[in-house]
Amino acid sequence: MGKEEKVENTKKVEEVKKEKVEEPKFSKVTGKDLKKETEMDKIENKKEKKTKSDKNENKEKEKGNKKVGYWVGGIVLLLIVLAIVTALILLPETPEKTVDGMLNTLKNADFESVNKYVNYDEIVNESEMLKNSTMDQETQSLLFDKLSWKVLNTSKQEETASVEVEITNKDFAKIISNYTQEALKIAFSGQSFTQEEQNNKLKEQLKNEQIGTKTVTTTVQLTKQDGKWKVQSDENLVNALLPGLQEAINSLNSILNG
Repeated sequence: MGKEEKVENTKKVEEVKKEKVEEPKFSKVTGKDLKKETEMDKIENKKEKKTKSDKNENKEKEKGNKKVGYWVGGIVLLLIVLAIVTALILLPETPEKTVDGMLNTLKNADFESVNKYVNYDEIVNESEMLKNSTMDQETQSLLFDKLSWKVLNTSKQEETASVEVEITNKDFAKIISNYTQEALKIAFSGQSFTQEEQNNKLKEQLKNEQIGTKTVTTTVQLTKQDGKWKVQSDENLVNALLPGLQEAINSLNSILNG
């Protein structure tokens, strides 16, 4: 083989090697320029990444909006509740509410608060025994612990009102009758009857479940003072609150004067 042939063969070998080493310029599948396809893929990948990023960002925004929505909704609900409560508090006072307020304070033995609705001293003025300042708190609370009532009718003018109410309480005629019998036994036995013993005997009768209750229907009179309704205490109201008490006192007076 001559020198020229060897040189030519060497060139052919090198060209074959170059073809093997060089990357193909065209896709065997699509026949398109591989370089352009690669650049397009990169662009598509960037678009996909951006789309995913935008979706994630939108999701976060939606979550944030939902949280804000919950907070706003909660605040609106709170404002509505406060408005309702305020409206209830600011509702104009009515004769029925005044009567209910007075009877509730008596039932709860909150005698100081009774004066917001009526002068309590006027109510108990009919009986020195019930007005006694030495009566302990438990005894006082037993006077009205069984008190119940039902408003039947209301008649209202500008400055006066009448509330017909059905009042139920312990039968004080029986309480006073039993108490008097106990007091007489002690008196005839020659024993002393101290103030403390008197209160204890009264307390026993007030706790006596066999006493029962009595219901009286009465009309409570009210007048408006400084824009507020006030109960006007009278004998009918006292008799309804302490049913049978006046009857028992009258009976005792007739025996003593007898």
